[in-house]
Amino acid sequence: MKQWFRKAALCLALALSVMALVACGSTEKEIAPIDPSIKSALETQAKQYVQDNIYTKSVDDILAQIAAAEDNKDVITYNGLTNYKNDLDRLGKFVSVDNAVATKTAKGYSIEIDSTFEKRKLKLTLGINEKTGATTEMTFEPAYTFSEEMADAAGNLAVGMGTVFVVLIFIAWIISLFKYVNVFTSKKEAAPKAAPKAATPAPKAAPAAPKATAQDDQIQAVIAAAIAAYEADTATTGNGFVAGPTLNNGLVVRPIRRHGYVPTAETSVSAPVVTNVAPVANTATAAAAPAAPKVAGSAGSVKVDSPMPGKILAVKKNVGDAVKSGDVILVLEAMKMENDIVAPQDGTVASINVSVGDAVESGATLATLN
Repeated sequence: MKQWFRKAALCLALALSVMALVACGSTEKEIAPIDPSIKSALETQAKQYVQDNIYTKSVDDILAQIAAAEDNKDVITYNGLTNYKNDLDRLGKFVSVDNAVATKTAKGYSIEIDSTFEKRKLKLTLGINEKTGATTEMTFEPAYTFSEEMADAAGNLAVGMGTVFVVLIFIAWIISLFKYVNVFTSKKEAAPKAAPKAATPAPKAAPAAPKATAQDDQIQAVIAAAIAAYEADTATTGNGFVAGPTLNNGLVVRPIRRHGYVPTAETSVSAPVVTNVAPVANTATAAAAPAAPKVAGSAGSVKVDSPMPGKILAVKKNVGDAVKSGDVILVLEAMKMENDIVAPQDGTVASINVSVGDAVESGATLATLN
């Protein structure tokens, strides 16, 4: 049953194919025979044209026609005349135009012109457009003997095989280079591994702790003096402290300015304000205190003590001078600052316990009052 269906389908497909071929053939337009007068005129004109304009022209004239066809973009004439020029050596000298046959084509006319040359015969096929008269075909076909055709075929075969052989050799050489690809790749991958690791830089030594300088000692001395002054002002017989605004120990601190010194923006700094400072032990590295100076006058009941370590710059009052609270008695240098040591209350200078140039420590008695 299945075989019967297969045979039926095959027959149906064959029938459809035949019908399609018949339909295609019936659609072709039948070409009407050429008019005898037109045929004769075409044949005569074609023979005259090729003899006068091609076959009897010199090589230079043919080259000029080829150049003109190239300028006019006439591809058919350019290719046809180029082939004819290339065949001139095999054709020899022109002898005669023997025959011409014109036939009708779908778009015009085709004329086959047979000519005789010194070495062989030549067949030229010209195609002419019926409406425009333009050349639609120009083919030159020299007549070669069987031996010549075989020689040409052998030459073409040799050239073709030689070309293929060269191409194959080139391809084989390219393929032989593939084995070096892995070598180059392996070397490229191994190069980073073989490279020595950069030495790890040694860690930098930690910076040494800064050594205490004279400036640090001076700062500590100032802080100790401020604490001592604060404690002296706030010590009372009551609760031990009094309100800050009432504190006044008469201590005036001013900078020491050398002769001709002018402060600048860089050197001008505001004095620090201490709001709550715990007592700090005096760590200043001052030199050992000198021997006690000679006391001028007898000691009084009111002591005037040094608020900080320093050096006596000047003595402003003498024994027996009457002073009021706030009058400057001595000038003390500390931290390159002039500190006025003033009278804590009204009275009379009973004794001056230091001299100019003496080094004193914090708490030392500088003078006494009655």
